[in-house]
Amino acid sequence: MKKNLVKVLTLALAAATIAGMSALSMPVYADETPTPTISVKTVTDVKANLTVTAYQIVAVTATGYEICDTTNANIADPEKPESKEVIAIAKYLRKNKETTTLKSVTLNRVGTTNTYSATNVDAGLYIVLVDGADAVVYNPALVAWNVKDPRNNSVDMNSGFSYGPEAYLKSTQSNFDKVIVDSSMNGEGDTAAYGDTVKFELKDMTIPYYTAQYTTVQYKITDEFEDGSFKGIKNLSVKVDDAEVVAGKDYTVTYKEVELDADGKPALSAGTTTADEAEYFEIAFSDNFIRSNPYGGVVVTYSTTFLNTATLNYAENVNTATLSYSNDPSDATSVKEIKDSTYHYTFGVDAELDIEAIKDNPDHGEQDKETFELNKVTEKGKTYSEATSVKGAKKKTQASPKWLDKALFTLHKEDTSAENNIGAEILQAESDTNGHIRFVGLDTGTYYMKEKIAPPTYTLNTDIFKIVIAAELNDEGVMTQYSITTYISTNGGENYETEPVGVAVYKNTLPDSYEDYTDDNGNVTNTLSDYTNIKQVEIPNTQLAALPATGGEGTIAITIGGALGMAGFLTRKR
Repeated sequence: MKKNLVKVLTLALAAATIAGMSALSMPVYADETPTPTISVKTVTDVKANLTVTAYQIVAVTATGYEICDTTNANIADPEKPESKEVIAIAKYLRKNKETTTLKSVTLNRVGTTNTYSATNVDAGLYIVLVDGADAVVYNPALVAWNVKDPRNNSVDMNSGFSYGPEAYLKSTQSNFDKVIVDSSMNGEGDTAAYGDTVKFELKDMTIPYYTAQYTTVQYKITDEFEDGSFKGIKNLSVKVDDAEVVAGKDYTVTYKEVELDADGKPALSAGTTTADEAEYFEIAFSDNFIRSNPYGGVVVTYSTTFLNTATLNYAENVNTATLSYSNDPSDATSVKEIKDSTYHYTFGVDAELDIEAIKDNPDHGEQDKETFELNKVTEKGKTYSEATSVKGAKKKTQASPKWLDKALFTLHKEDTSAENNIGAEILQAESDTNGHIRFVGLDTGTYYMKEKIAPPTYTLNTDIFKIVIAAELNDEGVMTQYSITTYISTNGGENYETEPVGVAVYKNTLPDSYEDYTDDNGNVTNTLSDYTNIKQVEIPNTQLAALPATGGEGTIAITIGGALGMAGFLTRKR
């Protein structure tokens, strides 16, 4: 009996030893492979009731990758999905999430954080979508659970997918941008001349995904020009995902004019007008189109004409576009609005400056103060410290002590192919009773000015003046400085003096924050730091010598009589 017991114990010990050795030699997969977890982060201001779902679009097999649905969720290269493929899959899932064959995993919120995760997921590539965010639009995200099976090295997930197990869900709720196409400055601001055509693009708009909780939805784009600055809507194009959409079916467009109300403030006309007369338009997408195109990227382009009634210099011409869309399923009238303004400037020589205040200079604090870069005079050498102040109803200007009116000047745009770079005449101006020579509606650039007709009893001034207008705009498109610099040529434009004969620099002192110098409609409060550091141009004329008045009244009578006699002779001759 003892022998049998010893034999049994020996066999058991041997078996235990073999089992222990076998255990040491076999791979322990649970220790080598981490817990299969995917997670995403959303923006920090998300609501607690978001539903975050990951749909598997690529599975992993022992031999490679397998597309889970080649009909509705196909990807040409599983390792490098293209953005258009991801968007197409997201749109398919929005419409068919109840019937799709794709395997789904719900990600749970981690405590009160903005992280959502799921564990024990199958290896593969997933697309993550968010529900319950009202009209906040989350771009689809891609996550992948990457594993390397130590038992079969034919599939290496670590080097396969270019996506990891974590992602950040970006919100596109506030992306709305109005830009000036081909702006000479930046997309937010520009300078122009009267009559120029200006092209705009409204972009970075994304149609939200709306659940059935929304009984009605709206998605509208409006654009309004400041009264008197632009008119006419031409070449209007509306695209969603780079495809032209159909007016009257997918959206409606309404045109209006901007009029002054009883208080003199701009207001939209009660009725509609044509595109050629429009100063405002509204694009409203249909309910069906909005629901059928979640995540659709919207781009609107059009052009318009800069009017000769646009305001000058620091009087910014503001255009403001607005995107509005439904954002509350319990209130059909509730919308989120996003505005974006562009700024347009045109310049005048000897014209209104249009300022709200001049820093530390109360004597020059009136609005619409006139500049005085060019001055027609009878003699040089008088400075404006000796000038006479002329104050009107809203203006305070300077009159030259030796002003000269009724001299006609022509202005020419620079043309490098023309003789001495002087192009065709674009404007004419006559010196006024203050000796000022006013040209308005000019873009930045180089111009040439010549005297065409001298004032009565004065000789013609043959000098040519090169006038350079330059401007600086900040990142918001608001002008911070502009200058008018004038050079003189005494030899017909072949050469110009190195030193300018006139310099005027107007600096705008703005607060650091855009919100501190603009109102809700984008209008700017301009504050100039200096208005006195101006070197004006003096353009003199020489008076013609007067005929001597010799003899007395008898001499004059004889001269007149002779003239009358000659007239009679000529009459009789006939």
